[in-house]
Amino acid sequence: MLTRDLIARCGRHYPRRAAYVAGDLTRTWREMEVRSSRIASALLDLGVTKGAAAGFLGGEFVEAYEHFFACLKLGAIRVGVNRRLTVRELIHVIRDSQLTTLVVHADCLPLLEKLREAGGLGGVQVIGFGSEHGLAHDLEDLIARGSDKPALPTLEGQDPAFYSYTSGTTGLPKGVVLSQQGLAASIIQAVTQLGFNREDVFYHATANAWVAVVLGMLGLANGMTTVLPEAGTFELPKLLPTLERHRCTIALLAPTMLTWAIEEQRAKANDLSALRLIAFGSSPSTPALIRDAQETFGCGLMNCYAMTETTWGGISFLMPDEIRRGLEDRPDLLGSVGQISPLFDIRILDSDGQEVPEGEAGEVWLSSEANMLRYLNLPDETAAAMNGDWIRTNDIGRIDEEGYLHLLDRRNFMIITGGMNVYPVVVEAVLAEHAAVAETCVVGLPDPVWGEAVVAVIRTREGMEVAGEALRTFCKERLSHFQVPKHFHFTTTPLPRTVTGKMRKSEVRETLCQAVEPLA
Repeated sequence: MLTRDLIARCGRHYPRRAAYVAGDLTRTWREMEVRSSRIASALLDLGVTKGAAAGFLGGEFVEAYEHFFACLKLGAIRVGVNRRLTVRELIHVIRDSQLTTLVVHADCLPLLEKLREAGGLGGVQVIGFGSEHGLAHDLEDLIARGSDKPALPTLEGQDPAFYSYTSGTTGLPKGVVLSQQGLAASIIQAVTQLGFNREDVFYHATANAWVAVVLGMLGLANGMTTVLPEAGTFELPKLLPTLERHRCTIALLAPTMLTWAIEEQRAKANDLSALRLIAFGSSPSTPALIRDAQETFGCGLMNCYAMTETTWGGISFLMPDEIRRGLEDRPDLLGSVGQISPLFDIRILDSDGQEVPEGEAGEVWLSSEANMLRYLNLPDETAAAMNGDWIRTNDIGRIDEEGYLHLLDRRNFMIITGGMNVYPVVVEAVLAEHAAVAETCVVGLPDPVWGEAVVAVIRTREGMEVAGEALRTFCKERLSHFQVPKHFHFTTTPLPRTVTGKMRKSEVRETLCQAVEPLA
């Protein structure tokens, strides 16, 4: 089964049912089917064929899904281009993916101009949408002229469906190559595990530029309605009124969003009587946050554990009844991410690649048809991450006697802040460029809003001083916003290292956690 088959069936079976709602805009499933076919036709006319990369640069608009559906029909490889990346990172994504076309919302025209000035758009055909954009191609014009029945190629399950770019250890995003079969399997199993049905109205706000775009397509499995943020951008003041206005029954929120939503609902109660489930995940969630959410909203709560490298395909789910048990008399359940989805096989391996006994900690490895095909243009990283049908998660965890997965730490101390992955080595490399920095160590510390906060420990060069704000500005000019440290801690003593010169990050982190003085 291919995802393009689901698109066609939803168009036939639910022609007048709302597929997507964004503010006052509604697209039916029939409209999504027709408009995506016409975009596929237009892309063919522009020379985009099976296996070619086609990009989208814009906020959370319905057009993001129309374009993705078109790529799925055509066999073109969809690339979500993250508008929050630096120009240097964006150029890397464009060149690494060999982008042929780029659909751009009018709001991103200033960024597009910077890319042009930097020579990053060579050979890329740009298509505009939204308000006046002045670009050579207009998406609505192409749709008006396109065919409802373009000639489509034969596709196989192992054909690439999209590239999702994630933080790379070299400082540049790395492309994760995800398959047609993995996408279809992830959509079907997510709806099954989450318990969604055709009558649900699902609020989805996470960015389409990364693998979470899969969650915006879950309606393909059952014909339900997906509500997107008004005007293409998630804004906290509009979150709860949107849930109320559209009588949303399910909301998927990152823990950061959930924290904000709790504060908003307590300040000004909205009518959320239709809401039956809040699903959350992508970054650590504390028992305190779960308890606050239960007290505030009173609906079911569900925790999801997923990865880019598994096509988001939910690896495990902590169900509403299990969370209720955890709040009542099983607090240990709240420290788990639930039981494993039937889509996956799991192994917990030690450093020698041997399975550990039940209950012991080791690295989590997964096997699934949803596993990535490879990292794009990175054979060494692919070889390090994959072993046959198995892929390493870089997470350390254990499985208890009831089959619950408990994640204990992240391999190599990767930081997840606000749902985004941050590799400390990237931040450390930038800080090391500052003239006043002699030595630095970047770690993640628990944060009630962001899940984890990026924290930098700095030893300055003798006779030199630098303020935290100056370093923050220095980083902002060289890093994406989510990579910039939120706190700086200064020391005059050498940072702890092993006999081989490696930084003792565990020791640094523990020292910071026990510090009495607040971080700058």
